[in-house]
Amino acid sequence: MDINANINVQAEGIFSRNYSEDLINIEKDVEGVCIALSRDGIFHLLPERLFFGENLLQSEGKRNFNFEGAYDQLKRKKKDILSFFQPFDSAFFKLSLDLERKLNDLTRIDNTFVPYPLPAEPNKYIRKIKNLLPFAAQLKGNESLIIDILKNVFSVEKVEIRKIKPLHTRVIIQIEGLSKEEYIAMDEELAAFFDFFCHWFLPIEQQYDYRIKGYKQPLRLGDLLILDYNTHL
Repeated sequence: MDINANINVQAEGIFSRNYSEDLINIEKDVEGVCIALSRDGIFHLLPERLFFGENLLQSEGKRNFNFEGAYDQLKRKKKDILSFFQPFDSAFFKLSLDLERKLNDLTRIDNTFVPYPLPAEPNKYIRKIKNLLPFAAQLKGNESLIIDILKNVFSVEKVEIRKIKPLHTRVIIQIEGLSKEEYIAMDEELAAFFDFFCHWFLPIEQQYDYRIKGYKQPLRLGDLLILDYNTHL
């Protein structure tokens, strides 16, 4: 979408998300493009008392009260108020769209402009994940997407997220064929990685730990067996 185009945004309020997607409607006319979104605009963020009386639709103490007429008047007034704020909501929409595009451009390069004090030489797993920081709010808690991300970070075919207790979750990375030295080195790198990852991408109320597992190693004496990795007592 061209952010320089004549775009008018109609913010319908987040209440619309109960029954609608973010994009409610889009229309094009001679004046430009009109987009209806299930988002709060300036009107929805201001106190309602600024625009409407507290007892506007109540009949107490009002003789011959016409509810339908009062309700129609309220709707017309609300429509006028939304029309007044529409240019400001449209300008904010263009700014947010421009910001999102700039963030997308940043993530295409190995940038160091991230809101986290990374060490001078972060471990290889943090290096892979840090470019997703601008989208942490959208990714946080999305388990299916997090599993796909971790599979790519660790270059493995399977990652599991298991509920150990109601507020305790375990991430299991399945990788086969590690030597003792490789297992210890990976475990150390994962400790730093999960401190970083849990802070930004996982719900704050949950406790997390991780395990490296190799389930395909048969239990045979003489083979390389590592307790709690590919063998158990």
